[in-house]
Amino acid sequence: MRFARIQTETGAQICAVDENGAARAVRFADTGESITTLQQVIDAGSAATDRLTAATAAEGGKLLAPIVPHRNVFCVGRNYSEHAAEFAKSGFDATGSADGQHVPQYPVVFTKPAATVIASGDAIDPHTDITSALDYEGEIGVIIGKRASKVSKEDALDYVWGYTLINDMTARDLQRDHKQWFIGKSLDTFCPLGPWAVTADEIDIDDLQLQTRVNGELRQDTNTSQLIFDVATIIETLSAGITLEAGDVIATGTPVGVGIGFDPPKYLVPGDEVVISAPGLGELRNVIGEPSDPDHLVAAGTSRLFVEKTGTGPAVVLIHGLGGSTTVYEPQVAALAETHTVLRYDLSGHGRSPVAGPNSITGWVEELKALLDAEGIEQTALVAHSMGTLVATTFAATYPDRVSKLALLGPVKAQPDAAKTATRARARTVREGGMSAVADTILGAALSSTTHESKPVTVAAVRELLLGQDPAGYASACEALAAAENPDFASISVPVLLLTGDGDKVSPVAVNEELLGIYPSAQLNVLEGVGHWHSLEDPASVTHRLQDFLVKP
Repeated sequence: MRFARIQTETGAQICAVDENGAARAVRFADTGESITTLQQVIDAGSAATDRLTAATAAEGGKLLAPIVPHRNVFCVGRNYSEHAAEFAKSGFDATGSADGQHVPQYPVVFTKPAATVIASGDAIDPHTDITSALDYEGEIGVIIGKRASKVSKEDALDYVWGYTLINDMTARDLQRDHKQWFIGKSLDTFCPLGPWAVTADEIDIDDLQLQTRVNGELRQDTNTSQLIFDVATIIETLSAGITLEAGDVIATGTPVGVGIGFDPPKYLVPGDEVVISAPGLGELRNVIGEPSDPDHLVAAGTSRLFVEKTGTGPAVVLIHGLGGSTTVYEPQVAALAETHTVLRYDLSGHGRSPVAGPNSITGWVEELKALLDAEGIEQTALVAHSMGTLVATTFAATYPDRVSKLALLGPVKAQPDAAKTATRARARTVREGGMSAVADTILGAALSSTTHESKPVTVAAVRELLLGQDPAGYASACEALAAAENPDFASISVPVLLLTGDGDKVSPVAVNEELLGIYPSAQLNVLEGVGHWHSLEDPASVTHRLQDFLVKP
């Protein structure tokens, strides 16, 4: 059975793909449970496919990677003899033996981070700022179906759930220069995987023709019967001391015909299309994208924003507050990326996003809209902190169709007159004396006594965040906050999570209780011993509550 993962208007769906390529969302017939990740199917065991029933056709959605493993992708190098020979002759093999024996005696194993996985159809970042030797490697990927420890070669294939295609993208110069393979093979977007995942019963893994084409030119064309170490041997070797888990992915090695095997080498450049195919597994098709901004700055209207993006699934955008940056959400990103495409960015004038003129809440709202448009995101959940909650709620009130949920950490309202005066005074102080003139005062008021007493690393992290701000940008943001007006809170009908700390002086419980009575659909969580920097003061609790809120219907 062939499975694809498709992003639809209602979220990610696992779909069955028929012989004509048509995809239909599936669910468990006996429980009615919808299926959003392949892991659900794998965990249901060998009888899972018998429990599935097809639901609606998945039309117009974006194809996602069928599976994103929960840990690094295991990879096997030099596993076809002809490729091992071409690699040895290329001058890029810093691990070759001195006696010239290019065929390894034992499987050569390395890993790629799960975060490098992208889908068929996604662009591959060429990373032209750090490599000029971009290469492809078409491979068969193995998906483990159940826990495997000390498995014999004879039993190994019983632990395979299915197969997929992988492009083990490689920066050859980095692979050579660093004397090992992790860095050269682990750059962002360097593990295209898909388009489907296919159950093992449909694939003859010992006789499977693997091909790679670049711009239509056939470069690799080899059968898996030519593997030096077959799939069973690889599983036996890995599981001898490493317990393999259901959902683990293993890339089995690439055949002869990679770019460095030619004279001169045929490296990939922006615009090249790489297509990897095998009977029954479809075509993994990716284009080498245009070079990205080395500062990761994305044009959003008149602003240039520092943006970080990871994960697959429904979109969630993380918005920091005054004096913050993307770093505020560092403890939460990995967990949220298991189920969502996580987009976090620095507001203009904050962190690594340069000042784009006088700041204002409405300006940041339009900046967010431009960013979503640039990323092709029609609708998203928003997670926002402090001043960022005014950006998020104003955006939700202005563009209600673009928001699915709101999680507001330490939500604030427009300031009363006395607070406006104090905020404008802070702006003047920063312009005159820099961030060091206000950082310690802010720390004293913004963090709870518990954090001050028992979490010195958190205190230091927040202090560094503040001191790292551009004074002009911070001062402009203070003036924007002082000038802010409340949006129409009552018009926001999407689910809202209000999250504050019992020691939060900026967003006290009373303010949150007032907002709870205004929003049509809201819930309130109060964290014990936490001040205003919730995601850093109690990261585990914030992560848990965000996961629960974002995932449930």
